[in-house]
Amino acid sequence: MRAGPLAVRTLGEGDDAVVLLHGLTGSGDGFGGGFGVLASASQLVIPDLLGFGASMDVDRTDFSLEAHLSALDEMLAALDLDDAPLTVVGHSMGAVLALHWASSRSTTRRVVAFCGPLYTSHEEAARHIRRMGLLERLFALERPLAERTCALMCEYRSLAQWMAVAISPEWPVRLARQGVLHTWPSYLGGMNGIMQRAGWLQALEVLESAQVPVIFADGAYDLVPVPERSLRLAERFRCVEAIQHPAAGHDLPVAYPDWCIRLIDPAVASVRSAASQNL
Repeated sequence: MRAGPLAVRTLGEGDDAVVLLHGLTGSGDGFGGGFGVLASASQLVIPDLLGFGASMDVDRTDFSLEAHLSALDEMLAALDLDDAPLTVVGHSMGAVLALHWASSRSTTRRVVAFCGPLYTSHEEAARHIRRMGLLERLFALERPLAERTCALMCEYRSLAQWMAVAISPEWPVRLARQGVLHTWPSYLGGMNGIMQRAGWLQALEVLESAQVPVIFADGAYDLVPVPERSLRLAERFRCVEAIQHPAAGHDLPVAYPDWCIRLIDPAVASVRSAASQNL
């Protein structure tokens, strides 16, 4: 359905809401069907973020952090969830966005951030991006070649979707195809306005003051987060807990959904585990 400017998948009922925010070039489908169990105790809200997936807008130019936050606020209002206690979950870019948005909502009760690119400067972000691989170096940094390539992908989007499948065979076909459903402005807004914007630390300070629990969960083989940054934050902030999956990379929610669900809602995960054992 549409909720404000966003395409949104919703499940379940209840007074509380769990909102899942995907990463850069992704869509809400990155949180697959396994996450539906979270709707057994709360309303589950999974948007395609502003400018991505089914929320792609080829005419829009403003994809700043403020535009993303406004779109999420409009989404909650359209779903009549303005006053609902929130659990805000994010992956990669969505993890940084989750911190900013959660700190702006007085009803936030819990934040879970998977594989967060918690960079403190543009230079630090650039160093990590260069380590990630050829495609990441091409598209993550603002270069003329990247812009021209993105323009070609927009012009021949159907072909680009199948090329994405060929280039990334490890990803489910649907997720690989949706990875090109964005525009150059929306990509730059996510990369420069969210992932390379250092204001997340101030957002974390607000959450600490409000005594909102925050979990930072990374994969042991993920090159995107700064090594041990989550651990240092857990030492500095009483509200922060740092957890690492011993086998995961940056695809943590896709590859290990059950592990992620346990962090988002331990009670729901326990019920699900007990039910599976009784089958």
